[in-house]
Amino acid sequence: MSDAIVKELVEQNKVMAAELASVKGLLAKMPAPGHPSPQSVFGGNIRIGENPLTSRGFSFMKMLGVLTGGIPDSEAKVERDIAQRLQNVYSKSDGGYSPRSKLGVNGFLAPLSTSLMQDSVVDPAFRHEMKALTAAGVSGADLDEMSWINRKRYGSKALSWLTDERGGALVAPPEMGELIELRRNKEALINAGARVVPLPPQGRMKYPRQTAASTAYWVGENSPIGESDIKTGEVNLQAKKLAVLIKMPNELVRFASPAAEALVRDDMTKSLALGLDLAGLEGVGNDNRPEGLLNKSGITRISSSQPNANGDRLVGQDFYRMIAAVEEANAEFEGFVMRPKTLYKAFQLRADAVGQGDNAGPFLFNLIREGNDKAFATIGGYPVTKSTQVSQNQSKGNANNLTYILGGMWSDMLIGMFGAIEFAATGLGDTPFVNDQTWVRGILSADVAVRHEAAFVLMSSLDLSL
Repeated sequence: MSDAIVKELVEQNKVMAAELASVKGLLAKMPAPGHPSPQSVFGGNIRIGENPLTSRGFSFMKMLGVLTGGIPDSEAKVERDIAQRLQNVYSKSDGGYSPRSKLGVNGFLAPLSTSLMQDSVVDPAFRHEMKALTAAGVSGADLDEMSWINRKRYGSKALSWLTDERGGALVAPPEMGELIELRRNKEALINAGARVVPLPPQGRMKYPRQTAASTAYWVGENSPIGESDIKTGEVNLQAKKLAVLIKMPNELVRFASPAAEALVRDDMTKSLALGLDLAGLEGVGNDNRPEGLLNKSGITRISSSQPNANGDRLVGQDFYRMIAAVEEANAEFEGFVMRPKTLYKAFQLRADAVGQGDNAGPFLFNLIREGNDKAFATIGGYPVTKSTQVSQNQSKGNANNLTYILGGMWSDMLIGMFGAIEFAATGLGDTPFVNDQTWVRGILSADVAVRHEAAFVLMSSLDLSL
């Protein structure tokens, strides 16, 4: 054994002796009435070394650690020794009492209330020894060791503000923030420049329209002037009903915040507005619904310069063909309406550099801008209204995911609206009354028409994957 080890052991013995002297001094100053003196308690019963004769006190935490399987018996020799000796004492006096047989394999007899143990059963010296060990174990408890044993027994049991059983019940419920709205389609027609006109009380408005002009003739002297006619027609706006109905349990009305009712009304408003917008684009047209631009016979229709059996290619030059078609009809071209990805597909179009179809030349549309500027939604100098209201479900050949582009003089489109959206709520009637519900109804009376159909142009059946 090296000198360093010997020196360390000597120092440890000095520390243990000092601690023992301190405990003896405290007990000498504070004698407990009716109990033996400290000298009789500690007489020959203080034991040195970590073994059954160790000087540390009896640890109830170590006893619990053994009982729950958190620590092995080898780390609780004092506790096992006292328990075994108690078992031996009571097994003799009680006719064969065995804690291991009655309390399980890890059964323990603990030295609680040693002052109540009869001298005729438990030897006074053994009783005094247990009392001293218990007192020493309490006064000299190692908190770090107790925490380590506790973690070995039950694992980490830190408090949590998220779990009710571990402190979370003390935390107030979450604060309600503002409503996160659903991402909805953007309206196309009004954003493109369509005009909204109010419908009169009778819900109908008629615009007279000239459909053909008079003809001028060059004539000679004393020759008759050829007769010509001015033709007229009309554009009709007639209120058509677009409606939405929501059924709510009255618990939502009673217990939810006012934001619940506001959500219902706001959502219904947006649904009606988008329904009218979609009808103006693609409506089939009859007595109950407006006719959209796609189904009007008088608009100009052009085909892609590169048609394909299962969907046509988007070609840069075709945008100028659309502009030309509107201006050829003596209208002023005001912009395009298309899906967002159609616009960015157009921005990717490039001219040929060396061979036909290599698409390696400059971009067709000017994208030069400052580095921190966005790409403006314009093509050929005209604004582009992006909206996912423009569908991508057209069919051609085997394809059924094709889209379209509209262009034209959008101020020539009329959206007639009768008053405002009409909301009504009721809890009456057989079903809502019995089910304790409130039914909310929203009605929009509106129609869509164009002053000159030729002021609009359509290019359809576009496959953006080409």
